Amino acid sequence: MSEPNPNPFEGFPESWLDVLDDMVDEFWDLDRHGHLNGSWGYDEEKSEALGKMGSLIKDACKGRRVYW
Repeated sequence: MSEPNPNPFEGFPESWLDVLDDMVDEFWDLDRHGHLNGSWGYDEEKSEALGKMGSLIKDACKGRRVYW
């Protein structure tokens, strides 16, 4: 059985996590409203990638107690 991939954002400085957290919130909002990709919206693959990356960033923030 293989080990799960580590969260690449875990070792980031708190200030970086704080900025990334803000960016994730903004991009999730833009994606919900179809404003990404030249106002065409992200396709399914990019939306899924954004969701997964955003979740990893949020998890790293919680683990480091970076509050927003």
